[in-house]
Amino acid sequence: MPKGTILQRFLDGTLLPWAAAALVVAAGVWVALTLRSARQEDPSLPPGFTITPGGDSGPRPGGGGEGEAGSLGALIAATLGGEGDAFAASIAVLPFRNETGAAPADTLANGLRDELLARLYGSRGLKVISRQSVQELEGLELSIREVADTLGVDHLILGRVYPYQAAARVEVQLLAVEGEVVLWGNDYSLDPINQMRAAEEIWDEVSTALLVERAGPLAQGRHRTTESPGYVAYLAGSRLLNTRSREGVLRAIDAFRTAIGRDSTLALAYAGLSSAYALSITYRYDIGVDGYAAAGLALKAADQALALEPELAEGYAARGYIASIALAPAQRVHGDFARAMELQPNAPNVRAWYANLLIREGFYDQALAEAEQAVELDPLSPARRTGLAYEALRARDYALAVEQARVALTLEADVLLPRSIEAMALLLGDQALDCLGLDMGPHAGIRAMCLHAVGRVEEARSIVDSLRTGLWAGGPLHPEFTSVLQAGDVAAYLAWTGSPERAMPWIHRAYAHSPSGIDPRVLESGLFDGLLENPQLRRAVEDIRTRIWARVLREEEEARL
Repeated sequence: MPKGTILQRFLDGTLLPWAAAALVVAAGVWVALTLRSARQEDPSLPPGFTITPGGDSGPRPGGGGEGEAGSLGALIAATLGGEGDAFAASIAVLPFRNETGAAPADTLANGLRDELLARLYGSRGLKVISRQSVQELEGLELSIREVADTLGVDHLILGRVYPYQAAARVEVQLLAVEGEVVLWGNDYSLDPINQMRAAEEIWDEVSTALLVERAGPLAQGRHRTTESPGYVAYLAGSRLLNTRSREGVLRAIDAFRTAIGRDSTLALAYAGLSSAYALSITYRYDIGVDGYAAAGLALKAADQALALEPELAEGYAARGYIASIALAPAQRVHGDFARAMELQPNAPNVRAWYANLLIREGFYDQALAEAEQAVELDPLSPARRTGLAYEALRARDYALAVEQARVALTLEADVLLPRSIEAMALLLGDQALDCLGLDMGPHAGIRAMCLHAVGRVEEARSIVDSLRTGLWAGGPLHPEFTSVLQAGDVAAYLAWTGSPERAMPWIHRAYAHSPSGIDPRVLESGLFDGLLENPQLRRAVEDIRTRIWARVLREEEEARL
């Protein structure tokens, strides 16, 4: 065995835990594709497109809505129908090595890299690994083959920054991993004036060499790189947000606000700020404002991003994400995601967040396919794995939900959401004993459901009684999470254990404080079947949810960024 290989470092314990987890990336994608259940197809849509009962706009028992669902289905088919399942080629852009010894060269190199990635994301048929997953490999002494195998690509872009007279230049190469053959190379002056030209030329050469279709040119006047004094703070915020921890979300909000303070025209920073506020809602983090105020801020920031830069894919993705969470009309949300995918078909956030809308509306197969593609584009991101696990939970593919939640926890052990998804999937998959082996933290209500499932009913009831007492007292039950988390868990326990009428006050309470009071993926996961099968109670839940979007719009009017 060659010294220093991934396997050697795994066996001798010198490989970081998340890096060891990267060894299962390809297997995880294969499991996702293999375990995905076949759904009933609608003959009015193209092969592979389905509408599954239970979505917010899709047909549902006793509900109707087929006309709206059919219209949405046609939009989805138009957006996804011609894409195919395979990429023509795959590529990752590695960090450019700084040989100058000067820190400003790193900033300039990162700017060029971002410009190039923005263009590559718009190349159809090209699998482009996200910057975040590539960053996870920084500091590891991996061979070209090890890097490529971990990221699942057959081409790499390498670069080095070297001193030249009184300035610096960057040498860039396109490398075919098989045989480590250099397909193209050139060098450029590393300064903001030449950055755009260099990125355009590299993009053109890569597209030609790999025979992939280039999207149209980027909008003129965009502030994406070091031309903006807020760029470094924006970059820091993006990296912090990728962790999905509460500290990461809070620090990302501060970083994006810093970027905006330094450059109020930096559209990317507003898009990042929108995403951070929206993610705080999904993860139930206490960030000092309630869920509706956070939603209003997220929507306002996304609108501002698009007002500054109308062709910003990140802006459309951010607005689509918060609008989906806030239960905006499906066609409106779809329009934002369709535009984002037109601009950047390979951006993992776009794919992952579009899956959220698709699963919300009952398009299960399409949602899982989009979430799987987001994983393929961002394989070392715990967020992408968590997203796929969440979509699988609602699709009732509990084995896939458990599989992906566990990979997410291997990549990032300190984020609670994937553990709660794993526990719910184990419970619903008749593996409650395994659920009891998990540390659920503030999700005592989920533990209570697992206890109830194995016959320890008195223990379960004691936990739920304690939660209800704490919620009625009105104080925070956990320093990092909002009480929406516990209210939702109490509602789930009561609905799942046969008391759906008693669950309704807690559903009201959860939605009173957050537009995602009961996440749609949990609501339709199986935990609330006893409630949703009662037509009167289902209508009561729908009545609550139909008022959410209007409230978020009012919050946006009052929001101050």
